[in-house]
Amino acid sequence: MARPRVEVLDRDEVVEIHQTSIRILSRVGVKIDNVEVLNILKNGGAEVDFEKKIAKIPEHLVEEALKKKLSTVKLYYRDGKRFIELSRWGTYFVVGSTALYYIDWRSNEVRKALTKDLVEVARVADALPNIHMVSTALVPSDVPEVFVDIWRMYVVVKNCSKPIDTGVFTVEGVYNAYKLMSSILSEENVSKKPFMIFAVCPSPPLMWSYITIQNLVDCAKLGIPIHIIPMPQTGATAPATLAGSIAQGNAEFLSGLVISQLIKPGTPVIYGNSPVVFDQRYGTACVGSIEVMLMAAAFAQLARFYDIPSSSYVMVSDSKIVDLQTTLESALGALTAVLTGINMAIGAGMLLEENGISLVKLVIDDDIAGEVLRFAKGIQVDPETLAEKIIEEIGSGGTYLKHRHTRNWWRKEHYLPKLLDKKTLEMWRRTGSKDLTTVAREYIEKTLKEHTIEPLPPDIEKNLDKTIQEIAKKHGIEKLPPTISTTP
Repeated sequence: MARPRVEVLDRDEVVEIHQTSIRILSRVGVKIDNVEVLNILKNGGAEVDFEKKIAKIPEHLVEEALKKKLSTVKLYYRDGKRFIELSRWGTYFVVGSTALYYIDWRSNEVRKALTKDLVEVARVADALPNIHMVSTALVPSDVPEVFVDIWRMYVVVKNCSKPIDTGVFTVEGVYNAYKLMSSILSEENVSKKPFMIFAVCPSPPLMWSYITIQNLVDCAKLGIPIHIIPMPQTGATAPATLAGSIAQGNAEFLSGLVISQLIKPGTPVIYGNSPVVFDQRYGTACVGSIEVMLMAAAFAQLARFYDIPSSSYVMVSDSKIVDLQTTLESALGALTAVLTGINMAIGAGMLLEENGISLVKLVIDDDIAGEVLRFAKGIQVDPETLAEKIIEEIGSGGTYLKHRHTRNWWRKEHYLPKLLDKKTLEMWRRTGSKDLTTVAREYIEKTLKEHTIEPLPPDIEKNLDKTIQEIAKKHGIEKLPPTISTTP
């Protein structure tokens, strides 16, 4: 069965972008605000100017890193049994991460996120069949900033069983997360059966901040999967041309790959990206633009060229509310992901230029994901599906409604959305004439009331709670917000 596929670059263009990135790394280099990492690169064979903090990385270091990297990365559920496998063309959908604002599904109020909001996002994400990974979606404002990294992970782990896309903003963040993961799995299994992947984002153009690159180093040392995410902004922190932005972002990714493999060969790495169109008219960083989809598709091709799993922020909308623009941009991004083979399609539920999370958008995005995943399966052509004998049997003017073939195949062949309306006009009127937003809100309320999260074993939950309390005490925090769902 043929799989629908789209490539936006031909082979020669992929090679040309790769070679341009190699020249950028060897001639311009990357600025790294971390002496330990500069020494690692120096000892590995890079040309390092310690005064300017610039490392020029030769081609042979890139080639060596590409030989050491993994081609497949497994991310486990928190039970350590189920997993998703990232490689080549398969696409998984992921909740958008690290938003400061929550669009309240009850009132449409846009406000700073609270712990109870993150609880809701995690619990609803756990229930959605086409959202395969949750994230530490929100940055709760009701805990101290110094503690928020580990708190976000703890809240999500307590309320969702799926693999987690996360990241930290402090030097000690990765080691705190390691303690948290070790309280659920043994220390040995943190790297063998990882259920969290950590984002590290270079600062364009061609820079790594002290904290971010230290996070990368710590993840590599501990064997935790690393999600390297270049973020070129066309015409602002990267060239205005798409090809130039891609070449620069690719160079930034390769620099992170080299560092990770110098520290620990075989460190699991995802080739991520979050390209941005910097709109010169308004000074806005737009993530729902069609050019973002083109760049994401190109980055996915580069990832396959290197035989590394990929990710991209492709389901984010620039809209400020859940409206037609929101669903349009999410649908374009989701379809781009499955057609171009992006392994982690990130941004479900996210809008406000990556600054907000909406549960209404999240549950609609789940249906969008289901639709495009069906499209990605293509059309099965064989004697059974061609149904030639059935067509002969029914003949001209007959009906297939009661035929056994229809009973056997109709549900297999079609995606049945939960929220999108497929009724007749009269049926729609009889059921309340509800628009999509109303249906989505009702689904959220029902899910929060009825969905049951797979419980953690009591001893593991006790260890988890003890770990978070110890870290909180270290920061002088005596009282923490509740982490259980309340009745809507």
